[in-house]
Amino acid sequence: MSLWVVDMGGSNTSYGTIHSLYSLVVLLARLLTGWIIDHGNRKKAFVLSSIVFASAMGLMLVSPVFGIFIVMRLIQGAGNGCAITICNTSAYDYMPPDKMDKGIGYITLFSSLVSALTATISVSVYNRKGPSAIVLWSVVSIAIGIILSTLVSFRVPIDRRPFRLKEVINLSQLFEKRSVKPAILAAFSVNFGFGLRSYVILYGRSIGIANPGWFTSVSAIGLIVVRLILNAATVDKIPRKKLIYLGYGVFIVYFILLAFCKNIYMYLGAALLWSVVYGILTPQLQSMAVQAAPEARRGAAASTFFCASDIGIILGSLCGGMVADVVGYGNMFLFALVPLVICILFYTFFM
Repeated sequence: MSLWVVDMGGSNTSYGTIHSLYSLVVLLARLLTGWIIDHGNRKKAFVLSSIVFASAMGLMLVSPVFGIFIVMRLIQGAGNGCAITICNTSAYDYMPPDKMDKGIGYITLFSSLVSALTATISVSVYNRKGPSAIVLWSVVSIAIGIILSTLVSFRVPIDRRPFRLKEVINLSQLFEKRSVKPAILAAFSVNFGFGLRSYVILYGRSIGIANPGWFTSVSAIGLIVVRLILNAATVDKIPRKKLIYLGYGVFIVYFILLAFCKNIYMYLGAALLWSVVYGILTPQLQSMAVQAAPEARRGAAASTFFCASDIGIILGSLCGGMVADVVGYGNMFLFALVPLVICILFYTFFM
């Protein structure tokens, strides 16, 4: 998406703004989805949101003006926010509480398998055939996902009730306060970094990397290895604090390496470090958020965590674009150390 926007004439700031608005729409969609998960029909909502996602992406390709392109991108965000939240929360229902960390790790693992297969290929296809091939590929894969969803048994919510707008906009129903602290940590560390990571492809191209999509593929492969190692080590028996401090320590090195990146070796080294960061911190913080809530409030807990995550991505994308336009990509990654250190202090003294 970053290459598509910039090649259409957009700047880093314009891309950051679009990505931030997209993440904001995803966030708003998650609010509605949290209520649907706890009280509504999950399967119908998943299918509808997937259709919205695919349709909007197809319309982006034929948008006659940049403004309509942006609107379609935002509609796509609504579909994405609903579908991902429903998928993840439905998976939580099948995880024993004492295996939650490992279960979420497996979700991350399988997501990484897909990323490893698609990231480098998609950049290569984009460079040769443009966005039309990417859109066609994406729509077909989403259609396959909808078909496969018919084989999945979505659990009926414990507290099933008809749709009421008043309940949907009731913040006490949408957010789970017991999940707020780990959600905040994820927002301003991992997901702030994830927002900045959306500039890594542009950064790679700017320093002469022929196919910067290798960053995503290498980090995805690295993430698979990290999850396999942690699972083999029986991650549930490793003290959580040790894992989180390890993740944050590697995170600091990751930003410094990217800031001074000069060649493909440093670039791919940073990709491997990101896989360690994401592979450790995301399952741990997500598990903390979900386990903090009772079973009947898992939808609200997931919604709280993912909404906070979206806020972090929004801030990372928006701030990153503005900083990169002024002082360059390297200094942008150094700037990211500030919220990261604040998160480490927050975890040390308030968790």
